[in-house]
Order: sequence, then C-alpha cells, then structure tokens
Amino acid sequence: MKALIAAILLVASSIAVAAPTGASSGTASINDVTLAGQKANNFVWSTGNAQSGPNGDSSLFSSSFGGGTWNLLGKVDSTGALSGSTNSVLGSNVTLSFSLASGSKSGTWTITSSKSLQMDLVLGIHAGNATGSFLFDNLVLNAGQTRSGTFAINWNNNGGQVPGFSNVTLFTSNASLRSVAPVPEPSTYAMLLAGLAMVGWLAWRRRSQFAASVPAAAA
Repeated sequence: MKALIAAILLVASSIAVAAPTGASSGTASINDVTLAGQKANNFVWSTGNAQSGPNGDSSLFSSSFGGGTWNLLGKVDSTGALSGSTNSVLGSNVTLSFSLASGSKSGTWTITSSKSLQMDLVLGIHAGNATGSFLFDNLVLNAGQTRSGTFAINWNNNGGQVPGFSNVTLFTSNASLRSVAPVPEPSTYAMLLAGLAMVGWLAWRRRSQFAASVPAAAA
C-alpha cells in the first residue's frame, strides 16, 4: 500500500513539474526595443494582436499610454516584410524596414521620414498570442534621416516559453511638422566671408587714417 501511494505521489509530482506555465510578460521591459541607441519610454504587455482589423487594434495599449487617437502607420508580416504600404504622416512619407535574427526572437529595424516630424510612435510586437507595445514619446525624425534600432521578445507564451516573432504593427499620435532652418548654400558662405573681409578692411583703413592724422594734428 505504501509503495502504491509513493508511486502515485511520484507520478503527480512529475506531472506538476511538466505542467505548462501560463502566458505572462516574463522579463519584457522598455529595454527590449531601442531606436538610435535610446530605449523605449514605456511598455505594456497584453493578450491579443495589435494587427487585428484594417486599422489595427490600439486598444491593447492606448489606455496605458494616455489614451488619445492612434493612427495606423503600417503593418509588418511574420517575415519582417511590410504588408502593403505605410500611411503618410502629415504629408510625410515614412519608410520602415525590419530584419529578423536567427530564431526570430529579436532583430533590427529602421524608420525614415521624408519630412521633419515629431510624434509619438508605438511598436506593437505580436508573438505567442500576446502583444508587447513599446512607446517612443515625442520622437523626432529629421527629414531624410534614417534611424536604426533593435527589438527583442522576452515574454512567455502559454507553454512558458519565449515565442517567436509573429508580426508588428506601428501606430502614431500627436504628430506635428518641425520647422528646420535651411542649410546655407556654398554661395551664401562665400558672400558672408566676402562681407566680413570688407568690414575688416574698412576697419583697418579707418585705423590707418586715424593713425596718420595724429602727428599732423600735434604739429
């Protein structure tokens, strides 16, 4: 009898050890997505897919990131390729690229804007039936400048394992165009230097005339 009870307890123990762990945020944090060397400003994990629906599902993060209106920027599929085209932001064309590392649990990404913008940007990374949403608050993109970043998945699926990349959806909010002073043309610099040279020559000429007139006045 004791041997039977011990055998039952051993089997139960082995089953308990083998039981899968439920989905959770694991060790995911703002450190998991960077852009131009800067980590995300905020992070929230939730079950669901931010890519759901024609305009994406911003409800997975909007209340955590202060609400407001979030507009779909673009959708990226499981291979890292853009699905369709990105939506323009205040007339600016935004280019995105994603590259997956081996194992599809991390990678790199870039973003380029044709105009100078300031906006809030969210990357909703979907993996294992959950989405990790990463916020870049007041992100500044200069016209024609490409910014590069990294991303990693560190939450757990229903089996307690880190899932592979499924897709990513990007959203924008509070966008505004930035006024950037134009860079002077080379001819402008030449005119400026010529003007400075003329001012210097006139100052030297006046000092020379004054110095020459002092002995004559004393005599």
